[in-house]
Amino acid sequence: MGSHLKLRLSWVALLSTLVATTGCFTESSEEVTFDEGDLLLEQELSESDAETLLGEPAGVSKPAILPGLSEPAVHSLEKRVVQTLSQSSPDGLETSRAQLSAEFDVRVEARGGGDFSYRVSYRRIVYSHTLPGESVAFDSTARKADLPPSLEHLRELAGSGFSFQTTGGGLALELTEVPATVYGGDLKGVAASEFIADEIGMVLLGRGAGGSATAPAPHARRVESPVPMDINTRYSVKSTGQDTLTLDMLASVTAGAGATQVTLVGGSASVKLGGGHSFGELTVDAISGVPRHADWNRYIEISLKTDGGERIEQRKHEVVTIRPAGEPELSPGKARAVPVAKPLPPGR
Repeated sequence: MGSHLKLRLSWVALLSTLVATTGCFTESSEEVTFDEGDLLLEQELSESDAETLLGEPAGVSKPAILPGLSEPAVHSLEKRVVQTLSQSSPDGLETSRAQLSAEFDVRVEARGGGDFSYRVSYRRIVYSHTLPGESVAFDSTARKADLPPSLEHLRELAGSGFSFQTTGGGLALELTEVPATVYGGDLKGVAASEFIADEIGMVLLGRGAGGSATAPAPHARRVESPVPMDINTRYSVKSTGQDTLTLDMLASVTAGAGATQVTLVGGSASVKLGGGHSFGELTVDAISGVPRHADWNRYIEISLKTDGGERIEQRKHEVVTIRPAGEPELSPGKARAVPVAKPLPPGR
């Protein structure tokens, strides 16, 4: 039973690596933690399904952040992730749970030429997970907060934050300051943009006629290891507001038809992924591109067969929300107000 449990929990580490290769919340052996790049896998979405749900993306030409920020502004946000992993076994259904809450500020300053600089500073990061026979809790504000080595990046992120900027008149993103223990990829290009999106939910908007903000272009993300898969995300404009844009998001995940042999702690296994999807909405500041509000769900289903012939079915469900700091939970049916960023006092 002990080796069997270890093998199954080690698959959690594989699951995280499958869906995102960057991001500060990762999963390690015998620990259910977060990788905020996870996309859901429940059933494969056809092209016609995507067209029905989203329609054609409106004006997705070049990505751009629109000009218009005359003074520095700060967005105070809270991101929450709740992840549940359910798996079948000879002993019945087992469920593990992990939670993360990150409170942070995003300071935005105009650089000229339609570009902006961004500084992400964390006020608090709280993390916990509960597994059979194990629990871990971390609060970055506690003086003595013990963490497993695999989660030390949370402490580093809370203490240092990271910085990035747009370039080319808002056409691209690049990291300017980030701890190597949090992110070790290229500071420019697709990987850097994906890291920023994973951390704070920010994506580059498109530019339509007259420079108006439109939906981002579709994004394809290829994951090669340990199991190859393609993640395709599409956006459409749901509504517009005063200096805001609300997007519908839909992603599909596809993998090869065959199984992949992987090596895990406690043995090896043959892994086969199903197709899947994620869905939700994101409200962003049309000037700076910083998220104002977000809700999305992610699912993934996999089938694992051990060398001993045992088959294990797993389902992972992740709920991600981004809210203005201090926003109370809404009552059913109550409309929410989209916040306005606070201008910073002169000299700050």
